[in-house]
Amino acid sequence: MAEKAWLDVALFRCPSCGRYYVEASWYAIEIGADIECGSCGAEFNPREHLLDRVMLEFEVREGRIASVRLAREPMGHHGE
Repeated sequence: MAEKAWLDVALFRCPSCGRYYVEASWYAIEIGADIECGSCGAEFNPREHLLDRVMLEFEVREGRIASVRLAREPMGHHGE
């Protein structure tokens, strides 16, 4: 039987060169830590450049990730 795990992720873009990044939302949005772009070296706060935020759902089998998809329901909701 497969189990599930979730990760809330944020998509943002470097304001200088336009490179896309995806980080855990707790790091990029909740903490608001500055990011240094790996392409152009610009330092910026991803909170100000957020494009999207989604929940990923991981299917776990025997302690390994079997698949990943966009979660359709909020974490912990079971249609009740």
